[in-house]
Amino acid sequence: MPIPKKVLLIINPIAGDTDKTRLLDLLDHYSIRMRFSFEVFRTTGTGDEAAVEQSITEFQPNRILVAGGDGTITQMANVVRKFNIPLGILPMGSANGLAISLGLPSEIDEAMEVALGDNIIQLDGMLINDRLGLHLSDLGLNARLIKNYEEGHVRGKWGYLSKVAQTLTEHDVFSARISTDTETFETEATIIILANANMYGTGVIINPKGSMTDGRFEVIIATRFDLIELAKIVVGSTDFDPEVVRILTTTHAKIECLSGDALFQIDGELQGVVNQINASILPGILRVVIPEK
Repeated sequence: MPIPKKVLLIINPIAGDTDKTRLLDLLDHYSIRMRFSFEVFRTTGTGDEAAVEQSITEFQPNRILVAGGDGTITQMANVVRKFNIPLGILPMGSANGLAISLGLPSEIDEAMEVALGDNIIQLDGMLINDRLGLHLSDLGLNARLIKNYEEGHVRGKWGYLSKVAQTLTEHDVFSARISTDTETFETEATIIILANANMYGTGVIINPKGSMTDGRFEVIIATRFDLIELAKIVVGSTDFDPEVVRILTTTHAKIECLSGDALFQIDGELQGVVNQINASILPGILRVVIPEK
């Protein structure tokens, strides 16, 4: 792939509560070294998708970089995919689960080198209740953790860790009916995960066999909170107790909450409470730059 000639950098100024000055200095350095022009778009939280679409149409970049967390990256990917322009990810959020799952470096200098490179894959997405998901979405326990984090005052990973104990004491068991390509059943659950990737930003491997390029996703159901089964997930084991953890591979899923609404999140962004989820795979919808293997 030819060296980028025009680069659009999209920044979430508040992602991860970190200073973005170093990022802009680095992009300026690369623009001189690689001889490309660039523009910078800063998100505001209001009308960002329409404004970015207009910026792409007017500037016509041939590489787009997004600096932020999973939520920002997914939101901007929903625009970028319309233009079939390669997307480079600069992980600057609180957890950066998508970047970790893609094997991207955490240091911004190294991430910039990758983002401007030419190793590009076709990444799958998921359409979830008419919204795009790229990484991990879930009902229940983790969504409550995100809610508690957003209501707290500490940002970054320490903010998440500080809310774990509170979340574990508050989590509920709910009833759900789950339909996939091959089966329909009812179950109790503490968490139901729609997984395109294999791990959370904390490094916990929740979906050991997951792939973001196989045209499928996994539905993972934990029927109760069990420390032994949790330990198996952390070390990447697939030998789960089927009465505690089930992993189903599918291209479509419908989840109906039978005991009232449940908290739901998509790629780290809380969606509030829902009583039904419809999800389907979107194969190869996004061109993403990743490290050379």
